[in-house]
Amino acid sequence: MPLVSLDDDLDRDPPLQAARRRLRAARDDREARARLDLLAFVVGLATRRGLWAAAGWAVLLAVVTFAADAVSFGIKDLVHRTRPFDAHPQIHPLYVVHSSSFPAGHAATAFAGATLLSYLAPRAAPLLVLLASAIGYSRVYAGVHYPGDVLAGALLGVLCGLAALLVLRALQGRRPAFRSVLRLCPG
Repeated sequence: MPLVSLDDDLDRDPPLQAARRRLRAARDDREARARLDLLAFVVGLATRRGLWAAAGWAVLLAVVTFAADAVSFGIKDLVHRTRPFDAHPQIHPLYVVHSSSFPAGHAATAFAGATLLSYLAPRAAPLLVLLASAIGYSRVYAGVHYPGDVLAGALLGVLCGLAALLVLRALQGRRPAFRSVLRLCPG
């Protein structure tokens, strides 16, 4: 009788295979979000907002990018658009993705982060938008998204970032302590 590992059984069970793929994707996304959070922390310190404000902005950026990613996955589950490499066999992706294509989640999180970081450091906004655009372009280049997926993801990300800023503005007027912690720009 051959030895069978638990992994062998998991690999034969389609629902568990899907769960494992989602966990791997979540791990990769967590690593990218951790880098964005670190960038928010550094930008918060560089703009002389202080340690607590920098930490607050890093947490806010984590929440907003997670929200953009969650909304994009919700839309993906509703739309079920096939990936370019599935619809067109002549496309050979750099790696295989198993979720639906529309909208591009990486573009959504990149533009959500760029929107918030542009508020923190307005002079860096062109560079941040360029970086987010490069991330979006990489999704098309990798063969895992159509350009329209990336544009929709970018719009979704900008809307998530702007919604967060609107909530911050509303809280700014009502709670002075909140304003002092994040050191919001006057407005």
